[in-house]
Amino acid sequence: MSSTTPPSATPAGWYPDYSDPTQQRYWDGAAWTTHTAPAAVMPPQQAATTPLVSQPLQLQKTAPPAFAAAAPVPSPYASQPRTTSGMSGKAKGWIIAGAVVGSLLLVGGVSNAIHGGRTEPVVVAQTATQTPTATPTPVPTATVEPIAEPAAPAVVDVAAFQAGASKHTADIDKDLDDMVTTLAEGGTWRLISNTAEISFNLGQLESLDVPVSIAAEWAPALVGLQTNLDTLTTAVSGGDPATIQGAMDGVRASAAALRDIGTRAV
Repeated sequence: MSSTTPPSATPAGWYPDYSDPTQQRYWDGAAWTTHTAPAAVMPPQQAATTPLVSQPLQLQKTAPPAFAAAAPVPSPYASQPRTTSGMSGKAKGWIIAGAVVGSLLLVGGVSNAIHGGRTEPVVVAQTATQTPTATPTPVPTATVEPIAEPAAPAVVDVAAFQAGASKHTADIDKDLDDMVTTLAEGGTWRLISNTAEISFNLGQLESLDVPVSIAAEWAPALVGLQTNLDTLTTAVSGGDPATIQGAMDGVRASAAALRDIGTRAV
């Protein structure tokens, strides 16, 4: 079993296993067996007397010199000599575990002594969670329409305008003169046709290209002529000579105003 073998005079029985202090191994009187059992833990005060009690009676009385010189009788508290091959893995594991536990207890005791037994809170580093960045929605850009530059005012032929204004206002005066004659003769049909001719001349005046210099005056004068012409048409339909004459005077005044404005065009 090992290099340390009790002499054959040792009686059979359970003895401490030198390779594992926590175990007992059975000695059959001639050699170690493979049978093991947990070692019984005995109180410290009995350690001095246990070897004498655990020894067989005949060994306490007489012991062969060869046995005493070769090796002591195995005892539950006797130290077993190391073998040439060293400790077993199980014994080494117990020793290492005990050393680690002792070191931890020692370090903990020193730490408590330094910090006065206070337990400092452990700060756990938190890993920042990255929030996904939302993709911005593109904002449609408004289309800016180019600002159209005002068109240059058309060049108006002032002479042509004045000639047209003079001619159409003169035709209105001629139609009014015919209406005066017809009214004196008591006729009615000629009055209606003359009113239609005056309306045509009004349209011609409205179609003229007006110079900028008189545009602000020309437009209201055309509206005045249209209003007086509507009054004359209504009067002709009524047949009252005095009313017709009064409406004719209003149309003549509007035509004269347009002619006067036309002469001031530049």
